[in-house]
Amino acid sequence: MKKINLILGAGIVSFLLLSFNVTNNCENTDGPCPTLLTPTETYSLFEDALLKDEAIRSLSLNEINVIEEEEEVVLDFDTTKYLPLGFNPYTSSKLNLNDIVLVEIEEEIVLDFDTTKYLPIGFNPYAKPQLDLNTIVLVEIEEEIVLDFDTSKYLPIGFNPYSKPQLDLNDIKVEELEEEIDLGFDVLHYLPKGFDPYTK
Repeated sequence: MKKINLILGAGIVSFLLLSFNVTNNCENTDGPCPTLLTPTETYSLFEDALLKDEAIRSLSLNEINVIEEEEEVVLDFDTTKYLPLGFNPYTSSKLNLNDIVLVEIEEEIVLDFDTTKYLPIGFNPYAKPQLDLNTIVLVEIEEEIVLDFDTSKYLPIGFNPYSKPQLDLNDIKVEELEEEIDLGFDVLHYLPKGFDPYTK
């Protein structure tokens, strides 16, 4: 409110100074002098403007009337082809799921081979599945593996792959191969006198 009073006071003072300048100019000219507002009229104009501004500031949202302009949408096709029969957009929508009819379009798949060659005898895709695991016959095809070397050289004597494994750890003999390591220098220069690595 203080800022409004300051602005109002500054406006009145500037208007009075401007009116004096115009009056002085009118005395020097022969033409008609323009009519100016008196300070009272000027003050009343500012007061009316301030009252309107104050009324706008104190305006509540409930007092504001919003005018919605309905813009007509023009489509370049006939919408009746894509809407249900008797469709009325202005009636209240009451959707009943029971009234919806779902139509499933079964697409026929055409294969370029005879499927009977890959199906069981008497196979019926429309019959209810009745699976019995006991009727399934598992056929194991034993594929003979041919190696290009004699495996008997790498197997124990009397090895039988079809016998039950009977492993006895006492029958296993571990042979340690002692490999002589050449360090490239005389280790006696770096060991104590009389050192024997084999003594306990």
